[in-house]
Amino acid sequence: MEITALLVDDEPPARDELRYLLDAYPEIKIIDEAFSGQEAIEKVDEKKPDVVFLDIKLWDMDGFEVARNILQKEKSPLIIFATAYDEFAVKAFEVNAVDYILKPFSASRIEKTVNRLIEIFRNRKEKDEILKVAEYLRSLEKPCCKKLSFWKNNRIHLIYPEEICYCEAEEKGSKVKTIYGEFYSAYTLTELEEKINSPNFFRAHKSYLVNLEKVKEIIPWFGGTYLLSIQGYEKDEVPVSRRQAKELKRIFDI
Repeated sequence: MEITALLVDDEPPARDELRYLLDAYPEIKIIDEAFSGQEAIEKVDEKKPDVVFLDIKLWDMDGFEVARNILQKEKSPLIIFATAYDEFAVKAFEVNAVDYILKPFSASRIEKTVNRLIEIFRNRKEKDEILKVAEYLRSLEKPCCKKLSFWKNNRIHLIYPEEICYCEAEEKGSKVKTIYGEFYSAYTLTELEEKINSPNFFRAHKSYLVNLEKVKEIIPWFGGTYLLSIQGYEKDEVPVSRRQAKELKRIFDI
């Protein structure tokens, strides 16, 4: 991990001291220095550092004014105030500074600051990776459409699952009976069941898939099984297998 830094202070000895302490950390790369607020703003635009170590009392501008200007940018760096004045700590965090270190700098205090920066950028990198993976997965997804396509008279018809009354397995594909009439699907009944993926559809029999919302009557049959009368297809009686009869009774509380 490499975190690029800009040092801003109008006193060269203070910049030298901070540079010396930060040089002990290979994760921190100091890419430039600035001795004034205006120069700091220009170098942020030019160098685009990850973090700015910023003094509050500069000869040309107030450090808070510099920070507010920098933080308005689209991809703004983090701000760490490095100053001799402890009375501005609360104000510093009001402008979203991530840390506030006092002069004279100590090695132990700089260590805490660097560790905080490493943690921030590690978390940011992990989030960026997650977002990249999520974006890639979204790019693989097909546009979402609830309608299913079926054939009739050499035309493809688009039907919502809730418009299906029931489906019947054929030797090749499936017969799909809807509120608009009968259609053909090249999918097997199992494939159709997976595509519809709705709790309202009941596999009454290995050869039949029924929309429970379209069941008009349940007719007791021999051996503890049933026949289903389907709305719009009352003459078609859909059988319920012995294995599925128990589930049907549970669904309709029979």
